[in-house]
Amino acid sequence: MDRGSFLAPPLARPTLRSAGARLWRSLRRPSQPLHCGLPPAPSTPLLALTALVLDTETTGLNVRSDRIISAAGYRLAQGNLTDAPLFDRLIDPRRPIPAASTAFHGIVDDMVAGVGDFQQHWPELHRHLQDGLIIGHQIYFDLAILGREVRRLGGKLQPPVALDTALLYAALHPGERHRDLTPCCAAFDIEVIGRHTARGDAEATGRLFLKLVPLLIEHGISTLGEALAFERAAILQHPRRWHW
Repeated sequence: MDRGSFLAPPLARPTLRSAGARLWRSLRRPSQPLHCGLPPAPSTPLLALTALVLDTETTGLNVRSDRIISAAGYRLAQGNLTDAPLFDRLIDPRRPIPAASTAFHGIVDDMVAGVGDFQQHWPELHRHLQDGLIIGHQIYFDLAILGREVRRLGGKLQPPVALDTALLYAALHPGERHRDLTPCCAAFDIEVIGRHTARGDAEATGRLFLKLVPLLIEHGISTLGEALAFERAAILQHPRRWHW
């Protein structure tokens, strides 16, 4: 059957119902990707950066099928980390949380019942992404699963510029194989309070980044652009190590 036969005549007057349907489709499937604000210029000194330090907890490690169940973020600006998080939210994944995941983060089904799903929390999360620069530990996992959540809403998230403290640590310590947040923080005597909670890990990541900055500067890496190139070198040197 010719689908063209279902096209409205050029002078047909749109009904309220059809107009509403078009509006819903535009919200569900935006014609342009959802951006996370303009990132700082590559020449911005590391100590002058403004960024969101982000962490998520999930139902598992499959970025295609698992869901976000907690998200938290701190503001980092001019070499200082906020004392309290900008946001710290539990999120209902609309599915049972596997026991294997609960063993890590301690979040069970009853804790997320009635707190709202990702669609409800996304406007707040998107608002906090507007600094344009995200810092996290193994942050590309968080961004991948965040992008998948947005796709489930019919949108497309333009990947923000990000700095990964795991990559930066590895590039500064090429002989060490670990990349977990706990040993990276232990190397700088950073106490991680609330390990495997989004809030605790985000705070520890922010503090870790501030400890890494002086070392980066000692290596001649003093700007955002230089730091991004430095972490890319860590990926190219050991590409399989950074696959998740």
